[in-house]
Amino acid sequence: MFFFFAASLGTSSCFASDASGSASSTWQEAPVATQAAAATQSASGPMDTPSGKATIPISPPPASTVADISFSVKTTIPGPLRSFLRMAGISQKASNDEVLPLLAQEVDKRGYVEGKPTEFLILLKRYMQQARELVVLAGPQAVIHASNCEEARPLLTILGYRVRQGCGPDATVQTEDAGRAFLTIDSGFPLVELEETLRGGKPFTLPYPSSPVPVLFTPNEWTGSDAQDVADALLRDAALARLYSALGQMDAETAASLRQAPGLRRLVRFSNVLNFYGSHIYIRSGRVAVPGGASAEPAWKDLVGAGPESPADFVGRLIAKDEGWLAAYYDALSRVSQSQQAYFTEPGRLKRFYEALRGQQIVPSPAKPVFRPDPGFSLLVTRLQLDANGQPHIPGDMESWKAIFRHNGGSKRSREWARRASHWNDPEQLVEGLVALSRDFAKDGPLQIYLMLGEIDRGRSADQRLTPQTVRLLADKFSRYGDQYITFAEFHGLDNTSIAKFITAAETLDRIPLATVRANAIGIFQANLGLWQILARQGQISDANLNDSWQHTIGTFTGINSSALLFDAGRSSLKELLRSVTGSPEVSQNEIITLLSGPTQTEAASQQVQQELATRIRTVLDAQRLVSLDTLFTLGDGLSEMSKGKAIGDTLIPLAGELREFPRKEANTSTRFPIPATPRCKPAPI
Repeated sequence: MFFFFAASLGTSSCFASDASGSASSTWQEAPVATQAAAATQSASGPMDTPSGKATIPISPPPASTVADISFSVKTTIPGPLRSFLRMAGISQKASNDEVLPLLAQEVDKRGYVEGKPTEFLILLKRYMQQARELVVLAGPQAVIHASNCEEARPLLTILGYRVRQGCGPDATVQTEDAGRAFLTIDSGFPLVELEETLRGGKPFTLPYPSSPVPVLFTPNEWTGSDAQDVADALLRDAALARLYSALGQMDAETAASLRQAPGLRRLVRFSNVLNFYGSHIYIRSGRVAVPGGASAEPAWKDLVGAGPESPADFVGRLIAKDEGWLAAYYDALSRVSQSQQAYFTEPGRLKRFYEALRGQQIVPSPAKPVFRPDPGFSLLVTRLQLDANGQPHIPGDMESWKAIFRHNGGSKRSREWARRASHWNDPEQLVEGLVALSRDFAKDGPLQIYLMLGEIDRGRSADQRLTPQTVRLLADKFSRYGDQYITFAEFHGLDNTSIAKFITAAETLDRIPLATVRANAIGIFQANLGLWQILARQGQISDANLNDSWQHTIGTFTGINSSALLFDAGRSSLKELLRSVTGSPEVSQNEIITLLSGPTQTEAASQQVQQELATRIRTVLDAQRLVSLDTLFTLGDGLSEMSKGKAIGDTLIPLAGELREFPRKEANTSTRFPIPATPRCKPAPI
């Protein structure tokens, strides 16, 4: 009966309890919080993210990209563009200028596996060949025409079909070449209309023009000939497709500069690096606009080996060095705010941090996978907090982080930095260690812990900062409860005591011996906290009452070793939560739904919206045939009375009929009536 609190959120009460004896899977990131955020956003608009304001690029956004420019030079796609886009997996909403860049992206991502063409690429090439045959059949007028069954036979051969049982009113088509027939259907060819012609219907006429699309630069630069067959060149060469995709993401001035020098022939050797990390390379008036601006140019020159005043040399060395690690480093710093750039590109730090990121081993390359690797370094440089003096903010103290590094030595790199941590004495050394471990990015490693604790500490006043004791506690329990910490990042008013009590309560629930009771207890605990989050987010729990309401809501989950005690603890927790919102612990399910739909509104339009939200919640509950809170609480009170000897069993039977299971074992043998043990969804009518 123990998921009725989740039902109040409009989620299903038909949960599968973990009866395996392990509750390890029950402390994942709670869907309650996610649904709560979605519900609140739908009612009150988007919320600010914990990470703060949007970042500022290294230069103003470019006025236009390559794809935005109308080129006079075009290449031809055989057949209608709609069919080609369908076969290539490109949106029908794509403009003509976007066709080849998007094709290049598809070839790069889906065209090859371990150097061998995929089925997707093979089919696309076959379609191109079939489309060319149809273009020839269409002739100079670009129209496929067949007046009768006999005239349609050449067309059917190209399409992979033949006439079955001869021409006439009963004529049908039969597959002759399965490969061609598949392409015919998949590309959307109107085969049904053609069959009507075979049966003596009206003549079949289909406009079948080739489709001119703009090409970046000139076709010869991509094909090496005058054939102007750029699409085929991209399909044949994955590296060329990656380069086309990379240049298609750049602004026009930068792409044109790189075309001149170092030139496409040299760039294609590093197309994978440029495709992953080249979109934020900007060349302005013959000079590379580096992260950190003019003051950082000497540091970049020293690191890259060429100055920004020589774009060809600078970009060439940037993408060629260290298997792409320098380009990845540059790209990450290009995306952050100017204050972050100023910190990381300071001459004494730029090279030091890069050497920490690169380490002794440059393999594996960050540009080898199909998709970009884990964004550990990008997250760190984006979310690192700097104080008023431009120095990194460290939650807790250095001693806490030394201990965290020492206790997380899973990989060779992390063990090396754990040894170094013993000698740290300033925050910059910690940042250097975090940069190094961003290569590993373990789910519960020091970097992930720092990112989460940094968000929790962000925006807190000096007296509300995380204490060293709280930092160590959160770090020690991160692997178990880390997914729940996002709540503390959202509600900065929750102090160190509230955080510590949450950990204590969670550990208490984890120690419940009976697996089913433990799983149900964790579910109710998370569901009640999900309700708390919704009400706090909507302002129905005041800032002054934030900690008291939180602590009272979780404080009832102690000493639980049976389903009966869990029922009482869950109900008491809900009462404490409702008391903090309404001043009264006794609130009906309808009143709870009204609370969830938002704070009290004064304007008629707002009241109507709130009523609609409440109606939608009730509709979800009704659709899932959930047992109401009112029924559960009435039964709970009634069975408690029965355990004291009151003969009220007959009055409870109609309510109990709504349940499959019910676990109250306090009732004595003479008054017990057959009720099963846990409330599930009401059985749907057959």
